[in-house]
Amino acid sequence: MFIRQWFPATDRRSDEDEIMENPDVSRSDFVRALGEIRWVNRNLGGTAAILDALEGLCEADHPPDILSDALRILDLGTGSADIPMAMAEWGRANQRKLQITAVDLHPAAVEEAQTRTASYPEIEVRQGNALTLPDEPQSFDYVVSSMFMHHLSQAEAAELLRAMARLSRKGLVVNDLERHPWAWMSIRLLGRLTAKGHIFRHDSALSVLRGFQKAELEALCREAGLEGVEIRHRFPFRWVLIWRRTSPIDS
Repeated sequence: MFIRQWFPATDRRSDEDEIMENPDVSRSDFVRALGEIRWVNRNLGGTAAILDALEGLCEADHPPDILSDALRILDLGTGSADIPMAMAEWGRANQRKLQITAVDLHPAAVEEAQTRTASYPEIEVRQGNALTLPDEPQSFDYVVSSMFMHHLSQAEAAELLRAMARLSRKGLVVNDLERHPWAWMSIRLLGRLTAKGHIFRHDSALSVLRGFQKAELEALCREAGLEGVEIRHRFPFRWVLIWRRTSPIDS
């Protein structure tokens, strides 16, 4: 009982807004927070989670010896496009041609992503709403989303999965957080020990409280009409959803 008093309730998702979602946040603070998100992705497993899942899908669906056309990949909620850049580097190192579209709604994120990807001709950065993109069904081989779904309500998260499935020809990958009290405590301590900015210290802990438990992810997949989704737990507090298309999409 004493220990539980140190932690917030994690029985349900928080609906509190993160600072980065406030349109009045300064550009300099926003860009610094994007840099700290890149640090998290690089050092706490977000980038590796996406690359490992994508590599598994590609090995099964597109062996390198028979691959000719570029694989088309869509990244939703891309932030400053660090994960598309990592995918591009992976493609170059493994002789795989990739054509990556990175989408974010926030204009400052789009501008930062365009600047950072200037030397990556395989990456196109676009501004857009992930839930209402105008692209035709199955426009991309794979659709990925990393650390984005927890920003959405339950209904929006299910709609995101439906949109990703509609746009993907082969499958989708979602990487997001496990809502767990020790995850909350750990990221709070880490933010202070590494002298991160005030947005990171606030939003990273809140992101954990807006994260998911496995039963909630299973319910989201059912609501989105997705069958056969593999939900992997990734150490220490991360979920990876992998869905492979097994039937043609409805027109």
